[in-house]
Amino acid sequence: MYFKDFAFKPYIQKALQEIGFIKLTEIQKEIIPQALEGKSVIGKSLTGTGKTHAFLLPILQNLEEDKRFCQSIFLSPTRELAFQLYEETLKITKHSDIHIDVRLYTGGTDREDDIKRLLSSQPQIVIGTLGRIKDLCVDENVLKLHTAKTIVIDEADMFFAESELIEIDQVFSVLSNEIQIMVFSATISQNLIVFLNKYLQKIDVIDVTNRKLTKDTITHIFIPTKNKDKNELLNRLLKSFNPFLALIFANTKAKVDEISLYLASQGYEVAKLSGDLPPRQRKQILKRIKNFQYQYVVATDLAARGIDIPGTSHVINYELPEDIEFYIHRTGRVARFEDIGHAISFYDYEDDHYLEKLESKGINSIYMNLVDNQLVPTTERNSQAQRKRPTSTVEEELHRKIPLPKKVKPGYRKKRKELIEKQLRKFKRARIEEIYRRKGRNK
Repeated sequence: MYFKDFAFKPYIQKALQEIGFIKLTEIQKEIIPQALEGKSVIGKSLTGTGKTHAFLLPILQNLEEDKRFCQSIFLSPTRELAFQLYEETLKITKHSDIHIDVRLYTGGTDREDDIKRLLSSQPQIVIGTLGRIKDLCVDENVLKLHTAKTIVIDEADMFFAESELIEIDQVFSVLSNEIQIMVFSATISQNLIVFLNKYLQKIDVIDVTNRKLTKDTITHIFIPTKNKDKNELLNRLLKSFNPFLALIFANTKAKVDEISLYLASQGYEVAKLSGDLPPRQRKQILKRIKNFQYQYVVATDLAARGIDIPGTSHVINYELPEDIEFYIHRTGRVARFEDIGHAISFYDYEDDHYLEKLESKGINSIYMNLVDNQLVPTTERNSQAQRKRPTSTVEEELHRKIPLPKKVKPGYRKKRKELIEKQLRKFKRARIEEIYRRKGRNK
C-alpha cells in the first residue's frame, strides 16, 4: 500500500514527497484507514516502525484549517519526544497555504509567555508533556481543550504511574465525551487497558508485533564482564568497529558522567544525555547529534524512549537496565524502519536470570568475547545444556515464602520485589561458589 493511494490534501502529499515517504509500514496500513474514520484505537508496534505518521497524517487530513480552536492534542512522556513530534508535525504543516497553529508545551519553556499567548488565541494542535498541559488547561484554565476532536497518547506505557494517572484523569475530565482516542506503544500494560476501559466501552487493539519484542534486523550480542575492567573493555570494543553512531547506555547520571569522562580521556569526542542537563542544553545536544556531529553518545534511559536519533548503528548497554521493557526500548534505537543494527550488552554472572527472561521473550541472544579486538562466539552460555538454570523454581519458591497480601501498603510491592531479587542473587552466588569448589576438588 502506498501513500499516494490515499486522497490526502495536496500539502500533505507535497510534504510526503519531500521527506521521501512512499510505501506504508504495517502499523500505518492498519491505523490510517481507521483513524481517518475517527475511530479510537490502540496501536501496538515495535519502535522504529512509523507509529508517528500513522496518527499524524489522519489528524492533519481531518483538521479544519479555518477553525481557530484546539482540534488535536498529542501527549508525550518526555520533553525530547514532544519536541520530536513538534518537529515532525511542522515538516508537514509548513506546506499548507493556510497557517496551521501548532504549539509545544513542555517544562523548561517560558510558562508566562505561554499563558499570555493563550489569552489572546488558541492553538489548533497542542503537543506537550502531561504536567505542562495539565497545568495550562486545568490549573490555569487558559488552554481550552474541550473543543478537541482527537487525543493521542504516545509511548503510553511510560505514563501510567499512580501520580500520572491522576493527572491524565484530570486532563480527560475537560475533554468531550465524543473525543477520538489513539494510544501508541511498543508494550501495552494492564494499567493502560484498565484506564482506557474507564473512558471507552470497546477499543480495538491493533497489534503488529507478531509477538516479537524486537525486530529481526537487530543482532543482540552479550559480553561477559567478570573480572574485567568495564571501561577498558568498552574502549577495546569501540576500537573493534567503526560505528556510524553508537548510543552507550548506563543506569544513572553518575555512571554516564564517569563513562563520558573516561572516553574523553581516551580521545573520543562524546556527547552526554541525562536528566540533569538543562532543557535548552539537551535540545542543543540532540540537534548536534542529529546533524551527525557526534559518533558516540552516552545516555541514561532519557534517550531510550521514542526519540528517533537517525543513523544509530550500535546500542551498547554498559549496564543492563533493571526493567526488561527498558532493554526493549533502548535497543529499539537501532534498526529503525528497514535498517539493521547491533545491540551489545555487558553482563555478569548475577544477570543469568535476566538473560533467561530475555530469551523466554523470544530474543535471540549471541554470547561473545572480545579477543584480539574481535568479537568471537563463546560457549559460556551459547550451549542450550549449559544455559538451563534452576532459578525459575527458586524464584517461585521465594514468591511463595514472601507472599503478597490482599491489602498492600504503599511501597510494599517494590520492597518485596527487591527482597526476592536479593535472595535470588544470594542463591546464584552460592551456586557459583559451589561450582568453583567442585572444580577445585576435581583438579
